[in-house]
Amino acid sequence: MTIDDLKRDLSDRLGARVEALLTRDGEPAQEMTDLYQPSPAGFAGRVICRDGRRLTWELWLEDEETWNFQSSPLTD
Repeated sequence: MTIDDLKRDLSDRLGARVEALLTRDGEPAQEMTDLYQPSPAGFAGRVICRDGRRLTWELWLEDEETWNFQSSPLTD
């Protein structure tokens, strides 16, 4: 999976086009390793959607076959 693939996947999950994919620290994600989190094993970061929403998100693998997803509004 590439950063562009993940942006498309997150856009589908959120129901809004993802314009920017950022790390948890708010830096632009350049590659998938920038978003990797070891526990729970998966990926996490921030997004900025085309509609202006700013969200945090997590995508993690559960039971070695099911991907779970969670997002919440970013409160700076």
